[in-house]
Amino acid sequence: MSDHTDLRDRIEDMLKDASNADWSTSEIDNALRIALHELSLALPSRSVTTIDAVADAWEYDISSVSGLLQVTEVWYPYLSTDASYKKPHPVKWRMLDDSRLLIDEDLDPDATYDLRIFYDRLQTLAGLDAAASTTLNAQEKSALVFGAAGYCAIALSVDKVDKVTIGKGASEELRKWGWARVMEFRQRIGDLAVIADAGEDSRIGWWGA
Repeated sequence: MSDHTDLRDRIEDMLKDASNADWSTSEIDNALRIALHELSLALPSRSVTTIDAVADAWEYDISSVSGLLQVTEVWYPYLSTDASYKKPHPVKWRMLDDSRLLIDEDLDPDATYDLRIFYDRLQTLAGLDAAASTTLNAQEKSALVFGAAGYCAIALSVDKVDKVTIGKGASEELRKWGWARVMEFRQRIGDLAVIADAGEDSRIGWWGA
Protein backbone atom coordinates (compact mmCIF):
# COMPACT_ATOMS: atom_id res chain seq x y z
CA MET A 1 0.00 0.00 0.00
CA SER A 2 1.40 3.41 -0.99
CA ASP A 3 1.49 6.30 1.46
CA HIS A 4 -1.07 8.01 -0.76
CA THR A 5 -3.51 5.11 -0.44
CA ASP A 6 -2.92 4.86 3.31
CA LEU A 7 -3.60 8.55 3.91
CA ARG A 8 -6.66 8.50 1.67
CA ASP A 9 -8.04 5.62 3.75
CA ARG A 10 -7.37 7.61 6.94
CA ILE A 11 -9.16 10.63 5.50
CA GLU A 12 -12.15 8.49 4.51
CA ASP A 13 -12.20 7.11 8.05
CA MET A 14 -12.23 10.61 9.53
CA LEU A 15 -15.04 11.58 7.16
CA LYS A 16 -16.93 8.33 7.97
CA ASP A 17 -17.11 7.66 4.23
CA ALA A 18 -15.25 4.41 3.56
CA SER A 19 -17.57 3.62 0.64
CA ASN A 20 -16.98 7.03 -1.00
CA ALA A 21 -20.70 7.79 -0.96
CA ASP A 22 -20.12 11.51 -0.34
CA TRP A 23 -16.55 12.08 -1.53
CA SER A 24 -15.02 10.39 -4.55
CA THR A 25 -11.36 9.37 -4.47
CA SER A 26 -10.59 12.17 -6.94
CA GLU A 27 -12.21 14.74 -4.64
CA ILE A 28 -10.18 13.45 -1.70
CA ASP A 29 -7.02 13.59 -3.82
CA ASN A 30 -7.74 17.22 -4.75
CA ALA A 31 -8.13 18.07 -1.06
CA LEU A 32 -4.86 16.24 -0.36
CA ARG A 33 -3.09 18.36 -2.98
CA ILE A 34 -4.40 21.58 -1.43
CA ALA A 35 -3.36 20.56 2.08
CA LEU A 36 0.01 19.21 0.91
CA HIS A 37 0.86 22.48 -0.84
CA GLU A 38 -0.13 24.49 2.25
CA LEU A 39 1.96 22.22 4.46
CA SER A 40 4.92 22.55 2.08
CA LEU A 41 4.95 26.34 2.43
CA ALA A 42 5.22 26.05 6.22
CA LEU A 43 7.35 22.90 6.32
CA PRO A 44 9.27 22.55 3.07
CA SER A 45 11.44 19.59 2.26
CA ARG A 46 15.15 20.50 2.56
CA SER A 47 17.02 19.46 -0.57
CA VAL A 48 20.34 19.87 -2.34
CA THR A 49 21.47 19.54 -5.94
CA THR A 50 24.51 20.36 -8.05
CA ILE A 51 24.72 21.99 -11.46
CA ASP A 52 27.70 22.38 -13.74
CA ALA A 53 29.45 25.72 -13.63
CA VAL A 54 29.98 27.38 -17.00
CA ALA A 55 33.14 29.33 -17.76
CA ASP A 56 32.59 33.07 -17.25
CA ALA A 57 28.83 32.60 -16.68
CA TRP A 58 27.23 34.21 -13.65
CA GLU A 59 23.58 33.45 -14.49
CA TYR A 60 22.12 29.93 -14.27
CA ASP A 61 18.73 28.56 -15.27
CA ILE A 62 17.40 26.36 -12.44
CA SER A 63 13.89 25.83 -13.84
CA SER A 64 14.61 22.09 -14.09
CA VAL A 65 14.89 21.77 -10.29
CA SER A 66 11.72 19.86 -9.42
CA GLY A 67 9.37 21.29 -6.79
CA LEU A 68 11.58 24.33 -6.12
CA LEU A 69 10.12 26.79 -3.61
CA GLN A 70 13.21 28.86 -2.82
CA VAL A 71 16.98 28.69 -2.86
CA THR A 72 18.52 28.94 0.61
CA GLU A 73 22.27 28.57 0.06
CA VAL A 74 24.81 28.31 -2.78
CA TRP A 75 28.34 26.94 -2.61
CA TYR A 76 30.98 27.58 -5.26
CA PRO A 77 33.44 26.16 -6.13
CA TYR A 78 32.28 22.63 -5.27
CA LEU A 79 33.60 19.19 -6.24
CA SER A 80 32.28 16.02 -4.64
CA THR A 81 35.47 14.19 -5.61
CA ASP A 82 37.88 16.62 -3.95
CA ALA A 83 38.06 16.89 -0.16
CA SER A 84 39.10 20.55 -0.28
CA TYR A 85 36.22 21.53 -2.52
CA LYS A 86 33.64 19.47 -0.62
CA LYS A 87 34.02 21.89 2.27
CA PRO A 88 31.52 24.76 2.54
CA HIS A 89 32.29 27.60 0.15
CA PRO A 90 29.17 29.80 0.40
CA VAL A 91 28.88 32.65 -2.09
CA LYS A 92 26.58 35.63 -2.49
CA TRP A 93 23.70 35.01 -4.84
CA ARG A 94 20.27 36.33 -5.77
CA MET A 95 17.35 35.34 -7.94
CA LEU A 96 16.81 37.45 -11.05
CA ASP A 97 13.37 35.90 -11.56
CA ASP A 98 11.63 32.66 -10.62
CA SER A 99 14.13 30.49 -12.47
CA ARG A 100 17.38 32.42 -12.97
CA LEU A 101 20.08 32.35 -10.31
CA LEU A 102 22.84 34.97 -10.28
CA ILE A 103 26.19 34.33 -8.59
CA ASP A 104 26.78 37.77 -7.12
CA GLU A 105 30.51 37.52 -6.55
CA ASP A 106 33.65 39.11 -7.97
CA LEU A 107 34.95 35.88 -9.47
CA ASP A 108 35.27 34.14 -12.81
CA PRO A 109 33.24 30.90 -12.85
CA ASP A 110 35.30 27.91 -14.00
CA ALA A 111 33.73 24.89 -15.75
CA THR A 112 36.04 22.64 -13.71
CA TYR A 113 33.75 23.05 -10.72
CA ASP A 114 30.07 22.70 -9.80
CA LEU A 115 27.58 24.88 -7.99
CA ARG A 116 26.03 23.20 -4.98
CA ILE A 117 22.54 24.57 -4.42
CA PHE A 118 20.56 24.11 -1.21
CA TYR A 119 16.85 24.74 -1.57
CA ASP A 120 13.38 24.23 -0.14
CA ARG A 121 10.99 22.19 -2.24
CA LEU A 122 7.44 20.93 -2.15
CA GLN A 123 6.79 17.89 0.00
CA THR A 124 5.78 14.72 -1.85
CA LEU A 125 3.50 11.79 -1.03
CA ALA A 126 4.40 8.48 -2.69
CA GLY A 127 1.67 7.53 -5.15
CA LEU A 128 0.10 10.98 -5.43
CA ASP A 129 0.70 12.61 -8.82
CA ALA A 130 3.28 9.94 -9.68
CA ALA A 131 5.56 10.84 -6.76
CA ALA A 132 8.05 8.02 -6.19
CA SER A 133 8.81 8.83 -2.55
CA THR A 134 7.35 10.44 0.55
CA THR A 135 9.19 13.30 2.23
CA LEU A 136 6.72 13.69 5.11
CA ASN A 137 7.38 12.39 8.59
CA ALA A 138 4.69 10.70 10.72
CA GLN A 139 3.58 13.94 12.41
CA GLU A 140 3.26 15.74 9.09
CA LYS A 141 1.22 12.88 7.64
CA SER A 142 -1.17 13.04 10.58
CA ALA A 143 -1.57 16.78 10.15
CA LEU A 144 -2.23 16.29 6.44
CA VAL A 145 -5.17 13.99 7.22
CA PHE A 146 -6.86 16.77 9.22
CA GLY A 147 -6.27 19.34 6.50
CA ALA A 148 -7.52 17.20 3.63
CA ALA A 149 -10.59 16.02 5.57
CA GLY A 150 -11.41 19.62 6.43
CA TYR A 151 -11.13 20.80 2.85
CA CYS A 152 -13.32 17.88 1.71
CA ALA A 153 -16.03 18.87 4.19
CA ILE A 154 -15.91 22.54 3.22
CA ALA A 155 -16.20 21.70 -0.47
CA LEU A 156 -19.22 19.45 0.12
CA SER A 157 -20.91 22.05 2.34
CA VAL A 158 -20.70 24.57 -0.50
CA ASP A 159 -22.09 22.04 -2.97
CA LYS A 160 -25.02 21.21 -0.68
CA VAL A 161 -26.12 24.79 0.06
CA ASP A 162 -29.86 25.21 -0.61
CA LYS A 163 -30.24 21.61 -1.74
CA VAL A 164 -32.92 19.45 -0.17
CA THR A 165 -30.75 16.33 -0.08
CA ILE A 166 -29.65 17.10 3.49
CA GLY A 167 -31.50 18.46 6.47
CA LYS A 168 -31.86 22.15 7.24
CA GLY A 169 -28.67 23.53 8.74
CA ALA A 170 -26.66 20.42 7.91
CA SER A 171 -24.60 22.27 5.31
CA GLU A 172 -23.58 24.90 7.85
CA GLU A 173 -22.67 22.24 10.40
CA LEU A 174 -20.55 20.47 7.80
CA ARG A 175 -18.82 23.75 6.94
CA LYS A 176 -18.08 24.41 10.62
CA TRP A 177 -16.75 20.89 11.09
CA GLY A 178 -14.53 21.31 8.04
CA TRP A 179 -13.09 24.62 9.16
CA ALA A 180 -12.43 23.20 12.63
CA ARG A 181 -10.35 20.42 11.03
CA VAL A 182 -8.51 22.93 8.82
CA MET A 183 -7.71 25.14 11.82
CA GLU A 184 -6.39 22.12 13.71
CA PHE A 185 -4.29 21.26 10.65
CA ARG A 186 -2.85 24.77 10.56
CA GLN A 187 -2.18 24.71 14.29
CA ARG A 188 -0.33 21.42 13.94
CA ILE A 189 1.88 22.52 11.06
CA GLY A 190 2.47 25.84 12.82
CA ASP A 191 3.69 24.01 15.91
CA LEU A 192 5.90 21.75 13.81
CA ALA A 193 7.32 24.78 12.00
CA VAL A 194 8.27 26.37 15.34
CA ILE A 195 10.13 23.20 16.29
CA ALA A 196 11.88 23.12 12.91
CA ASP A 197 12.86 26.79 13.20
CA ALA A 198 14.25 26.20 16.69
CA GLY A 199 16.46 23.46 15.27
CA GLU A 200 17.67 25.83 12.56
CA ASP A 201 18.46 28.54 15.12
CA SER A 202 20.58 26.17 17.22
CA ARG A 203 22.63 24.76 14.36
CA ILE A 204 26.40 25.25 14.26
CA GLY A 205 27.56 27.82 11.74
CA TRP A 206 30.06 26.06 9.53
CA TRP A 207 31.58 29.22 8.17
CA GLY A 208 30.64 31.81 10.76
CA ALA A 209 32.78 34.54 12.25
